Amino acid sequence: MPSNTKLSLTTGEDPRNNVLYEDGRAVYRIVTPFAFTGRKTTISKIVDGGLARAVAEIEWHSIASSVFKFDGGEVSTSNYFRSTALSGIIGSNRIFTAPNGREYKWRFSVSSKPKLYVNDGSDTTVACFHGSSIGLLSPTRDAYLEIYPEGRHIKDVIVMTFIYVEKLRRDKKQAAQ
Repeated sequence: MPSNTKLSLTTGEDPRNNVLYEDGRAVYRIVTPFAFTGRKTTISKIVDGGLARAVAEIEWHSIASSVFKFDGGEVSTSNYFRSTALSGIIGSNRIFTAPNGREYKWRFSVSSKPKLYVNDGSDTTVACFHGSSIGLLSPTRDAYLEIYPEGRHIKDVIVMTFIYVEKLRRDKKQAAQ
């Protein structure tokens, strides 16, 4: 049985400026340069030889919907996701259809890290974000995105949508404080 993929974040828990490592090898570089307007996140896959190839971009917008650019096209996040509110500040879901034609659902709240499920009623876990630990109640560890075997074939889409929902979660958390 295949094991889960663990993508460790190198610099804290904010995925918008980070390098994701798998088994000690850099596999994604995520860069979001500072800008007052027109902020853009570029997600690059690091291939053999250390070269980075852009696989997706997120154009962040404050008023209009943000935009995903991937697979040679672009789509607003409001068209890519179906949003379902659980109960306001408690949590929310973002449902999307991946290129494989299956529907997936991110669940997250101000107090819980994002978790991705197959949206077919089975609640099969596809990916889960684990925060870092400084070692008081559990062993010290870096934050990481865990991708289960059910999600390996859509890893780039999982990383792109995770960055988006984690930013939403952080924004809601900041607004709640």
